[in-house]
Amino acid sequence: MARPVQTTGAVMPVVTFHIGMPKCATTTIQSFLEARADWLAGQGQIYERHPEDRTRNQGNAAQLAAICMAQDAARMEAHLGYFLRSGRDVVLSSEVLFDLWRDEKFMPLRDAVERRGYEPRVVVYLKRQDLWIESDFKQHVKGRSDWVGRFEDLLERRWSRGTLDYHRLLSAWAAQVGRAAMRIVPLNPSQPQDFAVRRLLDVIGVALPEGPLGIAQQNVSPPAAMIEAARHIKAALMAQGMRAPDVAPLLARFMARGPEWAQTRAAQEILSPEARRDLLARCAASNAALARDFLGGRALFDAPEDPDEAWVPLAERAEAILSTHVAQEMRGALPETKPDGARVRRWLGARWRKT
Repeated sequence: MARPVQTTGAVMPVVTFHIGMPKCATTTIQSFLEARADWLAGQGQIYERHPEDRTRNQGNAAQLAAICMAQDAARMEAHLGYFLRSGRDVVLSSEVLFDLWRDEKFMPLRDAVERRGYEPRVVVYLKRQDLWIESDFKQHVKGRSDWVGRFEDLLERRWSRGTLDYHRLLSAWAAQVGRAAMRIVPLNPSQPQDFAVRRLLDVIGVALPEGPLGIAQQNVSPPAAMIEAARHIKAALMAQGMRAPDVAPLLARFMARGPEWAQTRAAQEILSPEARRDLLARCAASNAALARDFLGGRALFDAPEDPDEAWVPLAERAEAILSTHVAQEMRGALPETKPDGARVRRWLGARWRKT
């Protein structure tokens, strides 16, 4: 990939900002960068963590992004200086960077990069909006946030904030860095498991290593029915006074015991076929504009596959899982007299606190 050439004839080193989006293979990419940092350095690409960075599982640029969000110019300059001290190509990765599109908060970082003689480049991965919002909901439930709302509530929030309007979001980024500096990578279920990493290596100009990359699937999403069941448990436990960070590991244990029938492709889906078509229709104009302006007219995403099973509403699937789980637990832990609903909820909360 050609790079701009200075008047002296020297090729400028590049800072590649991998900014997400969230839920778009970010953990997989960062795990590879971390594990292969020495190999990448041998290829001329530096991926390292700042010695003061205490963040976990957020890439090497989460702290830098937080400093930029706080608009602390002096600290940003010092933090950036550590990464750019070698004069070689650098990769900075964190989905926290993505929010710097707001209020042009990336521009001071861009200017600081250019003052140091580097060319900034921005890499954005995108997932089809229906698949992305399903992943987003699962993360809200299973993560350490306080979210216990319905899927429909989160979807409405994302509509209202413009998160699903990819053309608008990336046009805001392009206003700060220029379209020529942006690399848009659409992700599709039909792609190989290591596609996201291979595409990043291509963007930064690194030849692929011989043999398989050995990419392990990271942050695998639980089936939708397990997530919905976990949402009800989370709401009950938090209503009893537990904090979301304390609930998260309990939910992880619950979801790890999911029944086999909940692992099918249909079980992964939250949206009904009709709701999926409606959502994608609302996104069609934005996606067409994005393909036109950033990808030379190439289509962004594969069309959704037709369902191969009869659709079962999410609430019914979650009810089946909860009923089976509670029945199994009650057989060995509760009196044979039938308890009322409030008693079951109290017992369920107590059991999960002890697990």
